[in-house]
Amino acid sequence: MVEAVQRWRIAFRRGAPALDLGPAEIARSWEGALLAAGLPLVLSAAATPRPRLSFAAPLPPGRLAEHDLADVVIGERWTAARLRALLVASLPAGFELVDLFDVWLGAPALTSVLNAMSHRALVCGADPLEVVAAAETLLAADRLDRTRSKGAERSVQYDLRPLILGLAAIPGVVGPEQTIVRMILRTSSDGPSGRPDEVILALGEVLGASLEVPELVRERLWTADETPTLVL
Repeated sequence: MVEAVQRWRIAFRRGAPALDLGPAEIARSWEGALLAAGLPLVLSAAATPRPRLSFAAPLPPGRLAEHDLADVVIGERWTAARLRALLVASLPAGFELVDLFDVWLGAPALTSVLNAMSHRALVCGADPLEVVAAAETLLAADRLDRTRSKGAERSVQYDLRPLILGLAAIPGVVGPEQTIVRMILRTSSDGPSGRPDEVILALGEVLGASLEVPELVRERLWTADETPTLVL
């Protein structure tokens, strides 16, 4: 078995033609492309070994992503320039390299240090200035009690407010009756995580309107050593 020598964190974009891929398909496409390109991937010790390639969070089909994260462990020491050239040439169609970080091999797993996500939604169905006021209402609330379905017969109640780290509605960017909503939501591998659809639903309830979301982009994933910043 190839010994682990180096761990790289890859920041990447996802767009067409890879938008229809689910998380398992994304992993398989990356594994095949990187192996074919000759990257010395380290395999897991499982009964059916797989490359030690991990993604920070599942990327739903259809969701654009501008700064998602993946970790890969390799059996040789490579320079950033060498790995960058390989990734630019070899990532599957629809994926684009954004940045690279040399990560300590003994650092916690990527999924365990992910602590926030930034999202950008195009919202239609209400006056943009009213959406701005609704966002301010959510931020001013002490609690935002929500109910989330857990399967066909189970649901859980939770407070959405502490999961909203940042929220802003920006009118006049796209057109009348269209508003850009940007949000930073807390996420956790072992606790509650905020979801952009729940924030949009909460905005609609404040407005008394059913909001449409023709576009939703996952702008960035944030790890515990970073300070999430709302982009306006």
